[in-house]
Amino acid sequence: MAVSKKKTKAEKEKKAKMLNELVGKRMMLSTLLNGNVIGNLHQNTNFGENDFGEDIKMDIKAIEEVMETVSNQVKNGDLSQLEEMLVCQSYSLQHMFMTMASKACSTTDADHIELLSKLALKAQNQCRSTIATLAEMKNPKRATFIKQLNQANQMQVNNDGSKNLKKNIKPANELLEKTHGERLDTRETQETIGANQVLETVGEINRG
Repeated sequence: MAVSKKKTKAEKEKKAKMLNELVGKRMMLSTLLNGNVIGNLHQNTNFGENDFGEDIKMDIKAIEEVMETVSNQVKNGDLSQLEEMLVCQSYSLQHMFMTMASKACSTTDADHIELLSKLALKAQNQCRSTIATLAEMKNPKRATFIKQLNQANQMQVNNDGSKNLKKNIKPANELLEKTHGERLDTRETQETIGANQVLETVGEINRG
């Protein structure tokens, strides 16, 4: 008979760390988390007995496998399972609406009527939303791309009330030397010369 080798403290710590990491990674799996949620919801559900007289218990692992299969189908573009789910949920919501509406009609207490009516309308609205989602999945809306046309038209803005606007008008008849550095001829004044001395002063013009 083979004798198992006793593990050292370092080996035990390494294995413990590995198991902790494995549990941490599994707890991040959506299939495992939702499988546990479903299992907890049906903890007290009676599924009958098997041939041995034992209570039938829900297999969480089987639930995980089903959800993983459906997830892979969705990734590949097959939404048939989700469509079936929405159809069945719409029937359940319809029955919830009918149940609450019937109870509201069979009672005379005002508070009960108000509460049951609100629950009935919530179930009806959720049923409508589920059907609308299913219709969107079957007939998705096409994306519409609209090109924007930018046309700039002339626009006049009157800011009569603003006192901080500066006048920036330069009429053509204003002198160029009004503003420093805007001389037309930048040369200095030349001295007069003695050429063309025969020219005389122009006579006066008789004006009316």
